Amino acid sequence: MKQEMKVNSYLRGVKIIAIACVIGSVIGGGTGMLRFVLLSRGIILNSAWALQQIRSMLIPILGVIFAVTVLLEEICMRKLKGICVCQPAADDEECDRLEYEEEKVGAFATNLSVLSQVLSIFFLTFGYSMKYIEAENHAYSFLVACVVFIAIYVYLYFWQIRYVKLLQKTHPEKKGDPSSPKFQEQWLDSCDEAEKEVIYRSAYKAYMTVNRTIPVILILVMLANLYFDTGMLAVIVLAVIWMLAQFTYTGSCVRMKKAVSCFPKIKNRV
Repeated sequence: MKQEMKVNSYLRGVKIIAIACVIGSVIGGGTGMLRFVLLSRGIILNSAWALQQIRSMLIPILGVIFAVTVLLEEICMRKLKGICVCQPAADDEECDRLEYEEEKVGAFATNLSVLSQVLSIFFLTFGYSMKYIEAENHAYSFLVACVVFIAIYVYLYFWQIRYVKLLQKTHPEKKGDPSSPKFQEQWLDSCDEAEKEVIYRSAYKAYMTVNRTIPVILILVMLANLYFDTGMLAVIVLAVIWMLAQFTYTGSCVRMKKAVSCFPKIKNRV
């Protein structure tokens, strides 16, 4: 059996830093050239015109988001009902397939819900300015846009309750009130070990994705502030999210390790 070759971690680290410097130089030079081209063609100066166009179409844009969200979510709900109806009478192999379909459709619907919320916030932010609202009587149109925005969130909130109730009807062992702040804990406690394993692995993957993606986005936001004066707020928000994710993870690890290490001592005393 061949002996594994030892890796010089310090040398590899130097190589990674060198590669990062080259990539940083390319990105910096590229963004600098992009800024020069945009300024020379007046594209940056025309951003105010684009902003005005989006503001004028704010209500129709939010209305389209609302309509598309309702249409797709109701299609997903109909598919889920059909899947759930077939599960009780299905054999083991067919039941596994139906549970996979249930998970896939539910995941699509959940992702669609988050996407709709993000898009709604994104477009509403274009008009979320007191200077814009108070100028030229924009208050009424912005109020209507806010009503549509709230309608999207109210619909998605009750859709998620319907989704949970449907799953609980199909799987009676699943517990938890979807309107309760402790719903996630209640739902997790009612899951079996295999389901908990999937949740834990997925949660860790989500944590790693956030931990690897936020630094890259931070660099892009810093470059945007350097060349286009976009402001420091985005940098601060991303930094807070990065720290929150990291501190939550490490704090949870410490608490769990403490609980595991203290349990045998308490048991022996009893």
